[in-house]
Amino acid sequence: MSWPIYMLDAAIKPDACGIIGKYKAANSCTTGLRHVSKSDFSNPHSSYRAYRCAVDSGTSFHMRTQSHIIDTKAVKAVMAQLPDHWVVRELSERDYGIDLLVEIFAPGLKDAMGKDAFVATGAVFHIQIKGTEEPLKPVGAGTINYSLQKKSLAYMEKFSTPFFLFRVSTKEPQTIFFTWIQGYIKEVMDRETPMWRDQDGDTIVIRIPPANLLSADLNKIENIAFEPKFLEESIEFSEIYSDISNRINAILHRAHDFDQDVAKDLRIRAYRMRRLDVLLTRNDCCINRESVDDLIAYIGELDTRQGRLDPPPHSDNFELLMDTLLARSDARRHVLENDGLTIY
Repeated sequence: MSWPIYMLDAAIKPDACGIIGKYKAANSCTTGLRHVSKSDFSNPHSSYRAYRCAVDSGTSFHMRTQSHIIDTKAVKAVMAQLPDHWVVRELSERDYGIDLLVEIFAPGLKDAMGKDAFVATGAVFHIQIKGTEEPLKPVGAGTINYSLQKKSLAYMEKFSTPFFLFRVSTKEPQTIFFTWIQGYIKEVMDRETPMWRDQDGDTIVIRIPPANLLSADLNKIENIAFEPKFLEESIEFSEIYSDISNRINAILHRAHDFDQDVAKDLRIRAYRMRRLDVLLTRNDCCINRESVDDLIAYIGELDTRQGRLDPPPHSDNFELLMDTLLARSDARRHVLENDGLTIY
């Protein structure tokens, strides 16, 4: 059997690679690099170290290829454009296509020295980065296209955490395009080719909108990243406010008794609603923490004559928020399409 031998000037002992055992009986062999003699394997002080690449066994030595270098440059380009106060974790195992895990922190705090500090929001997202040396230019319908494996898309679809594809040119590192994969699957693939999961072919072309530039539309990524938490808090808000509203209406119509225990329970429910930070800071219905505080104060006045005469504060806006949560996806799509943008 002929074994191709690569001569590398590296600090690797021949016996550590299992070379001497394979070649101890051999007098010499020849490679395209130079003649390799028995002494190359047995002399630990040789300026060369022999590393065996056994074709039949499928083993190979580690190399840093141009593809690896492009990937590293692409990751660095993305990290350079993300806000410094966000926490970016580079994952060591990328077999499943997750290059970065990003956690969003928001301003609004001060440290002991009076300097700006940032608070965790609970919003996170995943990024898969695809780099290239070529400039990224729109094709066909004016989109930035990239082919992803169907199995990768099926994997990303399983996540409730938003999963983004970032397309990066190392020639133009400031120009980074992105798309939200789960949104793309729902809005494009499931509409245009609903049977894509069962169709032949291993890859699918993802058409990234050219307006999705990282440097220009970071807010879009932030809004999408908050979506899972927003929906989670929306469900809790709907349950809490429906209960509070129904009980207050019953009290006002004297169909429900009111005492200190009832008041305490209503306040506890309202205090829980006050902790829905994402919902209260990111809705479009003018409902915020102060609105909830007004509701809590109103509950405390229900045992007075005047309190029973006044309607609950901000009730129209609370009801509007309840209604808009039910049609949130359609409303967001309508607003974005009016601006010539996409939900993904």
